[in-house]
Amino acid sequence: MAFDPLLVVGLVVALAGFRLRAAMLDAVGVGTNGLLSHASKWLVPAALLAIAATQGLTPADLGWRVDSPVRTLGRVAVGLVVLIGSAALASPVYDRIGSGNDELEAGMADLADTSAMGKVFVGATAGATEEVAYNGYALERLAVLTGNPPLAGAVTATAFVLGHWGDQWSLSAVLRIAQPAILVTGMYLYWRSLPVLIAIHALNDILGLFLAPEADDAEGSDGVVTPGDTR
Repeated sequence: MAFDPLLVVGLVVALAGFRLRAAMLDAVGVGTNGLLSHASKWLVPAALLAIAATQGLTPADLGWRVDSPVRTLGRVAVGLVVLIGSAALASPVYDRIGSGNDELEAGMADLADTSAMGKVFVGATAGATEEVAYNGYALERLAVLTGNPPLAGAVTATAFVLGHWGDQWSLSAVLRIAQPAILVTGMYLYWRSLPVLIAIHALNDILGLFLAPEADDAEGSDGVVTPGDTR
């Protein structure tokens, strides 16, 4: 395969674009939790779509594949049950070992500290922008490049998990984020449908934001965030 500089640029934007965005916001003094910050996440898929168009890629090349409405809705339901169920099953284990509970609870409380429409916007933005970047562009392009979709998925899932480290989450919290990241990547590799994974990711995040206590309610009398079931 001939060297394609646009592919290199696209992979850098897909795998590191959100970290670069956070660094730029920090440089200009914009916090990472405000709605303006979340809105800026759309710059990453916008850049990727422009790169993909220049490369001559079609929507299907970026994972935009849809089956019948019934099958699509069924897959979304199954994926949501898998994410919620796995989090519920794993939560007692994480509670026992104390891995990232406080950080995740605090982070979710900060994200949830907005209006109902704000929660929907934050969750939908995360689902759409992150899936387009990590699965729609990076995984699909790496799968073509390597001929090995599982290897491509391992790279993108690792990039997704590490992309959260040092931004809002500590290392222990990031290790918990790895669980749904691996599941979502596995579901994408199985179904190869970007719309399905966007819906699953967005609905899971929106539900988590509505269930999370807001920042003022999440603190106990000693100012320590109470651990709970977070995703």
